[in-house]
Amino acid sequence: MQIDKPKVLVFFPTYNESENVNILIDLILTYLPDASILVVDDASPDGTGSLLEKLKQQYKSLVVIHRPRKMGIGSAHKLAMLYSIEYNFDLLITMDADFSHHPKYLPAIKEYLKDYDFVTGSRYIQGGSCEYGFYRTLISRTANIVSRVALGFKLKENTTVYRGFQVTLLKKLNLNQVKAEGYSFAIESLYLITCHTNLITEFPIHFCERRAGTSKISKTEILKAILTIGRLFLKNIMKD
Repeated sequence: MQIDKPKVLVFFPTYNESENVNILIDLILTYLPDASILVVDDASPDGTGSLLEKLKQQYKSLVVIHRPRKMGIGSAHKLAMLYSIEYNFDLLITMDADFSHHPKYLPAIKEYLKDYDFVTGSRYIQGGSCEYGFYRTLISRTANIVSRVALGFKLKENTTVYRGFQVTLLKKLNLNQVKAEGYSFAIESLYLITCHTNLITEFPIHFCERRAGTSKISKTEILKAILTIGRLFLKNIMKD
């Protein structure tokens, strides 16, 4: 059944994003004025959590969850998925806090979710682009190619978290099956999604270099992503 005015939740996690959150929240509500916003902050040393508490007075649709330590981007996304189910949202849109995912694409994600269960912004289809340098582009493209070959993904973009979900889809997922807690959560959660629906798509976006702060993707996270792909590949073989 088509919902004329779906209840939309936009989520992003934060760790040392004090230079970005105010402008980001303002832009999210510029492009999706009726959306609610959920932020999960992992005890940012730069005062992001305190700033978010002040912003709650200005933005009544903003909810902030504070965690006691850095617990991983994957577990934050899982928390947002469970939150969207518990509070009866129709759509969940996830993004990064660093402006690599520009809020101008939010209306497009909402529109795609009229016909699809899942949609992702894509750097790697026609019309998409990325501001990464050579080294990070090589790593990203390699991860996407390997995940497509090893796991049979149909999309060309499998590692970004600029995504939209029908919450009815999230209700079908056993999120406890997702073991990855870091950036490899993007790959493992997509694997679980593809086991439950074929109504998935991607659309081109320009992926920007972060507006402020520093990148948090470490060599350890890259290794974890490789191990996650390997674990899921073996799971596929065992299933067959």
